Amino acid sequence: MDLARGESSKIKHVEVGTCACKLMTLGLLPKSTVKMIRKSPLGDAYLLKINDHFIAVRADEAITIIID
Repeated sequence: MDLARGESSKIKHVEVGTCACKLMTLGLLPKSTVKMIRKSPLGDAYLLKINDHFIAVRADEAITIIID
């Protein structure tokens, strides 16, 4: 995921993997708007706003989210 703090974009797709089903269940669906709220101090987790929901994801899960 290549967003700076405060930036937003549309989700293109979520790459197939072990966490893809979990992320899609949480609402990370294609064409949804995702906004980077903040990164953890060590950079290993992100707080994202997906539509009207806040979701914390690990960095290794976030790299499977492909954005426009």
